[in-house]
Amino acid sequence: MKTPTAPVGDRRQLPELRAWCRQALGQQLAAAEQTALCEVLGDVFGYHLVVLDPPCQPVALGASRILHQVVQSGTGQGLENAPGLLGNAEQMPLQTDSIDAFVLSHVLEMAGDAHQVLREIDRCLVAEGHLIVLGFNPYGWWGLRKLLLGKRGGVPWSLRFISMPRLKDWLSLLGFDTIHTRYLFPHPPWQYGTGPAKGTLLQRLHRDHWPLLAASYLLVARKRVATLTPIKPRWRPQRSVLTGVAETRGSLHPHG
Repeated sequence: MKTPTAPVGDRRQLPELRAWCRQALGQQLAAAEQTALCEVLGDVFGYHLVVLDPPCQPVALGASRILHQVVQSGTGQGLENAPGLLGNAEQMPLQTDSIDAFVLSHVLEMAGDAHQVLREIDRCLVAEGHLIVLGFNPYGWWGLRKLLLGKRGGVPWSLRFISMPRLKDWLSLLGFDTIHTRYLFPHPPWQYGTGPAKGTLLQRLHRDHWPLLAASYLLVARKRVATLTPIKPRWRPQRSVLTGVAETRGSLHPHG
């Protein structure tokens, strides 16, 4: 019998997203996300860090204190350097409880089954391991453009945007605590207005917790440790399983 496999997303989307990230708007978004990654990676410790299907070359990894870093991807197409590990994010070739941190940059939007990707991460992460997610924000004018264009607009507008509140709910059910969130890149989803001078007003209006202007968000979650609560035994007098006899420590004596 053939073993069923998890559904996978459109395999063309990742190379297309990498091509979009080399365009002007994509480069500016990627730079903002890499800066945010640098700020949180310094607080993540451990021995092994895995970056899943990065849409651009993950230059922010230099800020991490974890020495062993591996890029896993389903394809190396569009990356400057070949990934260290080829594999599907929904069925990762990694041992259980072996990874200290995962970085997901717009991976869930491309997954055929985002829940399966998160379950795989939960399986592979050690207790108190960290998950760092970058996702497109479905609210505000980025979400509006996606709503208007849909699949006709190509990547990234054809991807499934997952809101931060929904992602937090999914992670909570899996046993993760969200420890840091931030909305990023307060610029409209077109090239006009993304320059440094024209973006000054938007930067002043932007708030890290306000999604209406933001293109994407960053979320850091930590896997909870399953604790066992000891239960004090309740001692009860032992009852005889036989009727009509008196039970003693050494033997059974009939009445009479």
